[in-house]
Amino acid sequence: MKKMLFLIIIISIVGCSGKNKQFLDKTEAQSLEEKHQFGGRIAPDSPTTFKAEKNKIWFFSEGTKVVGNLYVPINHNKDEQLPAIVVVGPKGAVKEQTGGIYAKKLSEKGFLTLVFDHRTYGESGGNPRHYENPYMKIKDVKTAVSYIASLDIVDINKISMLGVCNGGGFGLAAAIYDARVKSYASVSGLFDLRSQIINGKPDEKQRLFSIMKESSNARQKYFETGEIVYIKQMPDVDENSNQLRKEAYEYYCTSRGLCPNYGENKMAVMSRDTRRSFDITDQIRLLSPRPYLAIAGTKALTLGLSEKAFERANEPKEFFKIEGATHVGLYDIDKHVDQAVKKLSEFYTIK
Repeated sequence: MKKMLFLIIIISIVGCSGKNKQFLDKTEAQSLEEKHQFGGRIAPDSPTTFKAEKNKIWFFSEGTKVVGNLYVPINHNKDEQLPAIVVVGPKGAVKEQTGGIYAKKLSEKGFLTLVFDHRTYGESGGNPRHYENPYMKIKDVKTAVSYIASLDIVDINKISMLGVCNGGGFGLAAAIYDARVKSYASVSGLFDLRSQIINGKPDEKQRLFSIMKESSNARQKYFETGEIVYIKQMPDVDENSNQLRKEAYEYYCTSRGLCPNYGENKMAVMSRDTRRSFDITDQIRLLSPRPYLAIAGTKALTLGLSEKAFERANEPKEFFKIEGATHVGLYDIDKHVDQAVKKLSEFYTIK
């Protein structure tokens, strides 16, 4: 009996040792992505020295590789630490589009700027692709701030942020709760995606339930089969479509703004319900006492939404309107963008 008990103990020890060895081997074999599933981490193979103008860099956001473009001013003195701006682009956009335009132009004003592809978009990793989750994007933005703050050439007391369109809301949500961000600005900012559905109209509950049902069905299908259900990120337009839909389609789906890194015009259906839950307007006052600059066009269909959010912000704040500019006109039309960049440069310098 004692011999048998001894044998069982030996087998148990050997068995446990084998399992531990197996676990250790797996741990050692895990990639950096698997080891750091929460928070952000430096990518050890990302460049650490930079040339003037555009540099491709990367870091890890919740274990997934995020790729960005870092713009360094041409006249940068190597012994000088620079003020920095993280640029957050619109829904579904990639770093070569409007965010990249602002990043480049602001670097020409003397700022070090970073624009990046959110997870599941462009050159960044993550699956399912084109997963439009505001809260995931907010994490990416905060990790981008961590990346900027890790650079020797950055003055960590002069880190600011710019959000364009939906990026205005995602960037604001990150900036409010990040003490490293010293000032915030938005261009054609959209901060409340919920009220586009929950807006007091008689059919609001039916519309919300329809989105929830489609998203839930798509999520269940993905869970059981791995198949991803998509809809168009930018819907087709016709003569009955409103100004903003027509503008957005022209920008993203024609040569005006379409670029190879954009990929397909699609969005994962299972992310629609999460997207529609987002609203940061009730917290915008918490950005204060850090300064806020809102920029919008007088012809923008979304001007009223930008104004409504601005009203809820506390001082110091400023609203700068660009005469004749539409929502998407502030993405890439030089006569409008240049006015915005001039104002942004003044704001980030004076703050």
